[in-house]
Amino acid sequence: MFRSILFVAWVACITVVAQAHGDDPIADPIADYLAMQVPDRVSNAGYLLIIKKVEVDLEGNGKNEIFVGTWYRHSGPNTWLWAGYAPIAGGYKRITPAHSDILIDFDGVYVGDIPEIGRHGMAQAYSLELDNKDRAQSNMISDVTFYYMEHGELLQKGTGALDRDDPEQEAKFEFFFGPNRTVSATPKIESFTVQELASKGYRIPGAVSPK
Repeated sequence: MFRSILFVAWVACITVVAQAHGDDPIADPIADYLAMQVPDRVSNAGYLLIIKKVEVDLEGNGKNEIFVGTWYRHSGPNTWLWAGYAPIAGGYKRITPAHSDILIDFDGVYVGDIPEIGRHGMAQAYSLELDNKDRAQSNMISDVTFYYMEHGELLQKGTGALDRDDPEQEAKFEFFFGPNRTVSATPKIESFTVQELASKGYRIPGAVSPK
């Protein structure tokens, strides 16, 4: 249900998913993520169990953006939402909203040039019927979404449904997700339990500090 609501907002539109967050650099994206007040995260993820950190060169400039996220387990299997950060002098700048996370499935995500928008970025195909790892079994893709940077902010463009029985649309799917695709980078993904993070000194939301 949660994912379908997101798709309605994305289809055939460009969405700015970031606003200005001030000029002070963020020293540690994980610490910033844990300190954010995100209502949807509380209601859909519940108490935190695991955090993932993804590093990927989104702009193709040799500098990795960082995404920190968790499993929204009340919203469905393998539904992960993220906060994004771009490197700046002295640290990082948040490139996603302060009060909401964004849906990105990094499993099999395309990273490289996107001809449709003339930008370097990421592309992902989503299916409402199947888990993303099984999407190749379906002839209908619910949405192909592009993620890219513009003016220091993360934008996403939903392009709508893709019918793989149509040769032209199947060619588009193969370009981004086929076995012979060409990508410029592969995201580096690390996982941390909240116990690991607490042992490193991170403050975990909802955790009771020892007296």
